[in-house]
Amino acid sequence: MQIQNDAVSAARMPDGKKPVSYAQLARSIHELAASSDQKKSQRELVHHVFPKLAVYNSVDPSLAPSLLMLGQQCEDRTVLRYVYHYLARLLSDNGAQGLTSGGGIPTPNWDALADIDAVGGVTRADVVPLIVDWLSAEALNTDEDFHTRRLQALKALTYAPSTSSDIQAKLYKIIFSILDKVSDAPDMRKKGIFGASKESIIGSNLQYAALSALRRLPLDPHNPLHLYRAVQGISFADPVAVRHALEMTFELATQDPYAVAMALGKLIQPGGALEEVLHSHDVLARVSLARLCHTISRAKSLNERPDIKSQFNALLYQLLIDPSDTVCFEAITCALGKYDNTDRMEVRALGWYNLTREFLKVPYKVGKSSKKKCPQLLIKVVMRRLKTSFRSSSRPVLHAAARVVQELGKSRAAAFALGLLNIEGDIVNTYSKSNDWDHGTSESEENEETIRSLLASLMEVVRTTVACECVYVRAMVIKALIWMQSPQESFDELKLLIASEISDPSWSAALLNDVLLTLHARFKATPDMAIILLEIARIFATKVPGKIDADVLQLLWKVRVSSILSVIRLVYVFG
Repeated sequence: MQIQNDAVSAARMPDGKKPVSYAQLARSIHELAASSDQKKSQRELVHHVFPKLAVYNSVDPSLAPSLLMLGQQCEDRTVLRYVYHYLARLLSDNGAQGLTSGGGIPTPNWDALADIDAVGGVTRADVVPLIVDWLSAEALNTDEDFHTRRLQALKALTYAPSTSSDIQAKLYKIIFSILDKVSDAPDMRKKGIFGASKESIIGSNLQYAALSALRRLPLDPHNPLHLYRAVQGISFADPVAVRHALEMTFELATQDPYAVAMALGKLIQPGGALEEVLHSHDVLARVSLARLCHTISRAKSLNERPDIKSQFNALLYQLLIDPSDTVCFEAITCALGKYDNTDRMEVRALGWYNLTREFLKVPYKVGKSSKKKCPQLLIKVVMRRLKTSFRSSSRPVLHAAARVVQELGKSRAAAFALGLLNIEGDIVNTYSKSNDWDHGTSESEENEETIRSLLASLMEVVRTTVACECVYVRAMVIKALIWMQSPQESFDELKLLIASEISDPSWSAALLNDVLLTLHARFKATPDMAIILLEIARIFATKVPGKIDADVLQLLWKVRVSSILSVIRLVYVFG
C-alpha cells in the first residue's frame, strides 16, 4: 500500500513539468546501486527514483542485477521493500509484457526489444533463475534479525512463473520446510505476564507467511503433504493463516471429501480447532468453514459414515447464529444445499427437509440455572434472523437477505417437486416438554406454529421491503417472492405488486429481463405453474414491451403449457 501511495504522489507532477522518463530512472538505478556513497544513494532511491518507477506498468529485466546488488548491500527497510516489490514484478508472468492489470504508463515488450537488440539484451528468462535463487536463500535464512526480510522474500517468490515445474517444486519445498519448523510454534494467543514472546511472534508470522504463499500456489490434490499442511494450518494462531488453511481444505474437499474428512478427524471433535473457528474474528475464515462443513456433510463418499456427516452438519448449524450477516447468510445457503452454481434437485430438497426437521442444539447454561437452552428448530432460527435483517436500513443487507429468501424458495420448490411439502402443516414448536430444558417460552411462543405460518410471517416482512428506494433491492425481493410462491396460493397479490413496480421508469432493461429469466427458471422447477407464470410475463409485455430482449422472449415462447389461450395472449401483446 505504501508503494502504491508513493506512486500516486509521484504521478502528480506540477503543472508544466514533464515526468521523468523510464530510461532516466533505469540509468539512475544502475548508477546508484554501484555508488560508493550508500547513504546518499539510498536517500535518492527512496525519495525520487523508486516511487516514480512505480508509475510505469512493467519493469525492464535488465534492472535485475542492480536490484539484486541493492538487496545484498542495503539494510534500509524502505529500499528493501522496493527491491522485493520490483523483483516480484519481474517474476510475475505478465510483468515483462507491459500488461499488468494495475495500469500505469505503458512500457514496451522488453523481451521483444532484447531479441532485436544487436548486442543481445537481457530477457526475463535470463534473470528469473537468478532472482528465484536469491529469494530462495533469503526465505530459508533462519536468523532472527533477518526475519522481516525473510517474510518479504517468501511473498515475492510466490510471483514466480506458474508454468515452470522446477520453480514450483522449489517453492513447495521451501514452504513445507518452513511449516515443518514452525508448526509447533508457541501460541501467541496464550500470552504470559509480559505479553507474547518474541519466539511466538516470529513463529506466528512465519505460519501466516508460509500459508499465504501456499495459498497462492496451484492446488495439488494428489500431494498428501498439501492436505496435511492445510489441515495443520487450521490450528495456527494467526486468524488469516487459519482462513487460508480453511480455504485450501475446502477446495481439496470438493475433490476428495473422504480424504479431507479423515484428515480432520481430531479437529472436528468437541473443543477441537474447527470449533474454535466459530469464535474467530476473521469473517472469511468462518465463511470457508461453512462451505467446508457443507461439502463434507453432503458427500456421497461418506454415506457409510453418518457419524462424520452429522458432526459437520452440527458445526454448520452453529454458524446459523453467527453475529455476522455474511457468515450467517452463507451458512443458510449451504444448509439449503447451495454454495455454487452446481445445483442438484435432490440436494436442494434435502436441504429444505433438514431445515424443517433438524434442531440447533446450544448446550450452554442460562444464568444460575443448570438447565440447557432448549434446542430450536432450524427454520425458526433462520426465520427469526431474516426478519431482523429485513428491518435493517442497510441496502447491502436487505439485498443479501432477499437473495437468501430466493434460495429458500429454490430449495422449497425442489422439495415440492419431490413431494416433500406435506410437512408444512406440522407443528414446529414442540421439541420436548421435559423439565431438563429451559424453553424460554412467552405468550407468543406458546401458540402453535407451523412451517406454513412461519413462512407467511416472513413473507409479510419481505413484501414491505419493496418500499426501499434502491431498485436493485426491489428487484431481488420480487425474484424472492416469485420463488417463494406456492402453486396452491393465490398469485393476485404478486401480480399487482409486479405491475405496480415495473411501471417505475428507474427499472432498467437488464433488471426487467433478469426477473423474466427468474420466471423461466421457476417454470423449469415447477412446470405446473406455467400458466400463472406466463400470465405474469404478460404483465411485462403490457407495461414495458420495448425493454424485453428477443432472447428472453424466445425462451418464454418455448415454454410448453396446457393452456393455448395464455400463449396466444403472450404472442398477441408482443406483436
